[in-house]
Amino acid sequence: MATFEKRPGGWRAQVRRKGAKSISRTFDLRKDAEAWAAEIEREIRRGNLAVVDTAATKLTFDQCADKYAAGPLIALRSRKTSELFLQKARGRFGPSFVTAIRNAEVATWRDALLREGMSPRSVSYCLSVLSTVLTFAQQELSVTLPGGNPVSAVRKPSPSKGRDRRLLPGELPALLQAADRSRAAGIRQAIELAVETSMRLSEILHLEWRHVDLTARTAHLPDTKNGESRTVALSSVAAASLYALAPPRNRRGRVFTNWGTKFALEKAWASCRKNALARYLEECTEAGSVPDPAFLNDLRFHDLRHEATSRLFERGLGIMEVASMTGHKSLSMLKRYTHVDAARLAEKLG
Repeated sequence: MATFEKRPGGWRAQVRRKGAKSISRTFDLRKDAEAWAAEIEREIRRGNLAVVDTAATKLTFDQCADKYAAGPLIALRSRKTSELFLQKARGRFGPSFVTAIRNAEVATWRDALLREGMSPRSVSYCLSVLSTVLTFAQQELSVTLPGGNPVSAVRKPSPSKGRDRRLLPGELPALLQAADRSRAAGIRQAIELAVETSMRLSEILHLEWRHVDLTARTAHLPDTKNGESRTVALSSVAAASLYALAPPRNRRGRVFTNWGTKFALEKAWASCRKNALARYLEECTEAGSVPDPAFLNDLRFHDLRHEATSRLFERGLGIMEVASMTGHKSLSMLKRYTHVDAARLAEKLG
């Protein structure tokens, strides 16, 4: 039998059982208290006595996340990506009891992530990871969530329009010239490798010499974002770029040793782009021409992966061949990274 009492701290719900200890919880709203009590009574009728264990109702999100990380998360192919988003969820809900997380709090967190500049797609991943851990708490830790999983009632952000930024004529030469003048050794090779292979920034950063075969012109990536390994073919430009970094007999460790994190590499990239733009504007002034406002504007390192993927199709490679280079598992995802130049298609059509 359930009873409800209004207290200064909220609505207290208590479920009594004949001949056994009662269980109680306090909620901000009476409807949440009623939902919790109804769920407890339903589970008791089913014979699930674990719900009366007060320890289960006092589990924090951090504790549930630890159990989830030690179990189901290990088997996920996208484990590394999930761990990153799980850290975000821990930062917001870590000390909170999982039974106390409410829809409004989840919605507030969603909006805060969007204001911080996180993409709608990444915010949706954060919500998905939060929901997964809460479902894990329900199904495997016998934790009763009043009203069910709070994430299910929260609206996901609308997906942003996919970027279609391709390199403009003259941008790549300008970037490579700036890279040659840069103090950041290896930035030219990182740019060339990205444009020639469609490798992700993290894959370039963690590439090791023992996985590079310049004779066969291949680079093996044992640990990628989607959890699967792949071997990337190297064009003559990519192979020459790697060969320039170290003599064949002295290759060991990582290819790019200057940057410990992707943020360091992105900082070197930003400096290179800034210098390339400054030089371009100087040349326009010297020539008395009007600079193109789109030149190097809003160009990100990750856009080089878009550029590379599109170039692979323009070179005549088939879908499966391109997918083997990029690591995409579905045509829909591959399409997001492909923006073939319509002018080149027109030339092929004759």
